[in-house]
Amino acid sequence: MSYTSEELDAMADRGELKPVPGTAVYRDPGAPALTDNDLMNIFAGRPREEERRPVNVELRVKVTPTMKAALKHIAQEENLHTSSALVRSVLADFIQERAGKGRRLADSR
Repeated sequence: MSYTSEELDAMADRGELKPVPGTAVYRDPGAPALTDNDLMNIFAGRPREEERRPVNVELRVKVTPTMKAALKHIAQEENLHTSSALVRSVLADFIQERAGKGRRLADSR
């Protein structure tokens, strides 16, 4: 079944939306609503279903256990769903900076 954003908003206000069993919830129930920027960071780098573009490639990176723990902690602080979302965001910013100020690289986020 498909819902409009208004219907989902009303369902959330009534407390009808519950996490799927087995999923992780990273925010306190009393936390402020996610902003558009928060949502963009969560889904950064993931192609939209309706876009018919090549699938993103996987880049495997080895890090120390300390770095992995720090990535997970920072991702949660930034309201990002995964460490991968944090890495994509940081890498996109780094690439943009290296490409030159004022120029935007297509699909770098």
